[in-house]
Amino acid sequence: MNAWLPRSRLQWITLVIGVLAVLGCVLLGRSRLQQTLLSYLFAFLFFTGLSAGSLAILMVYQVTGGAWGDYIRPQLLAAARILPLQAILVLPMLLGLRVLYPWARADALASDSLLRAQSWYLDSTFFVARSLAYFVLWLVLVALVARRSEDPNRRATPAGLAAAGLIVYALTTLLAATDWAMSLLPHWHSSTFGMMVATGWMLAAAALAVLCAMLEPKSTETRSPAPPLRTQPQAEPPLHDLGNLLLMFVLVWSYLAFMQYLTIWIADQPVETAWYIPRTLTSWRWLAWFLIAFHFAVPFAVLLSRRAKHRRSWLAGVAALLLFANLADALWLIVPNFRAQGFTLRWTDLWAPLGMGGVWLCVYLGQLRSARWPEAPVRLMPLRLEKGHG
Repeated sequence: MNAWLPRSRLQWITLVIGVLAVLGCVLLGRSRLQQTLLSYLFAFLFFTGLSAGSLAILMVYQVTGGAWGDYIRPQLLAAARILPLQAILVLPMLLGLRVLYPWARADALASDSLLRAQSWYLDSTFFVARSLAYFVLWLVLVALVARRSEDPNRRATPAGLAAAGLIVYALTTLLAATDWAMSLLPHWHSSTFGMMVATGWMLAAAALAVLCAMLEPKSTETRSPAPPLRTQPQAEPPLHDLGNLLLMFVLVWSYLAFMQYLTIWIADQPVETAWYIPRTLTSWRWLAWFLIAFHFAVPFAVLLSRRAKHRRSWLAGVAALLLFANLADALWLIVPNFRAQGFTLRWTDLWAPLGMGGVWLCVYLGQLRSARWPEAPVRLMPLRLEKGHG
């Protein structure tokens, strides 16, 4: 419980900024409720992705092992533990269902035959139940993964549990992306969209973990909280492996995004192109080019370099760039269909992610401290042994 309470000056600063920004959105955004909820939704999608994506990478690590996972496990575990906060933050979105989603309005359903054909799925009660079910399943997985990660007998952890959890993650994120983002335009469908969002979440989670690990003082690297799953800790951090991890997620996300666009472009069906028209034929296309450049091209070019992957500063820079680009991608997924006239930003587009991000970061810093040093007395002996060997 102490990990949820601010204990450092930085935590208090982020918490105060977050609370003030949230209060500003609540007090000033009531007159423009749809605009405020749209900004809230893209911020919610981004920060939920950081936590859910971290959970998925933790499960990948439990299946495969490896020095890369030993090194960033505290960062991943800290982010995954914030899912209870996101389960609370989903409530404003569910309460504003009829403001956000066209299919949730009775008049739209009565006048649209296509919506009536999908009414068995696009039902407000069913939508709320599904959203809550996603978080219940994720929280169960977090409890299992956290317990296994803190168990001193982690070497006996069955990989089958993590493999089953990855299947649950794939199914729930596919449905969550369909519900929260794709259904904003209910006539548009894509079989690739859910996989693209799920991969983007894992990419953002990996970028956050790598960034925090690279910014950590080298003197604390030997104070890892616990032994690894299958490998012994190395004297040098596995920078090359971390760079390859980022590169892999960049390539998978880029492939899925390109294949979705290519498939829709070849089909050239009005119902399918409706999602891309405001994003490519208006000034929103400049955000698309930004994503092509900084969510794919620049990180891809840098991470191809072996020399760059062995430098902490380069890895930190690429990870920070990918995090910012992923936030821009969340904006690109949610907002353009509601501002089809072109690229425009509202004040809530800054305040909503700032508010949610401030609270999220405050909790993350506390959870990171708890994940890194859960029991100080247990670590004193290994730390002294390392000094003795020096």
